[in-house]
Amino acid sequence: MKHLRILKYVGFGVLGIAFIFLAIYVTMSLWNWLIPLLFHGPVLTFWQTAGLFLLSKILLTGIAPGGHSRKHSKYWHHRYSDKYRSCCTEEGNEPAPQQT
Repeated sequence: MKHLRILKYVGFGVLGIAFIFLAIYVTMSLWNWLIPLLFHGPVLTFWQTAGLFLLSKILLTGIAPGGHSRKHSKYWHHRYSDKYRSCCTEEGNEPAPQQT
């Protein structure tokens, strides 16, 4: 049983790496098909495209491990509800009670 579990993890690792390489190859193909014709841009190699993937990951999601915390979304929810409440009380309308 232990060997099957290890083999499963190795298989998922290989599939994950294959998916990353496929995504990079598809992006490189689309870039080399569209950008040089439309904007007279450069033709990229596989490793240049992999670098752009890594750079876009860093710029768009950050480099911190782990997921996003719920604290940030709660902050905006409370801010919006406070703004809504103050708007409604100025007009004389009371907002519906908030369910938590």
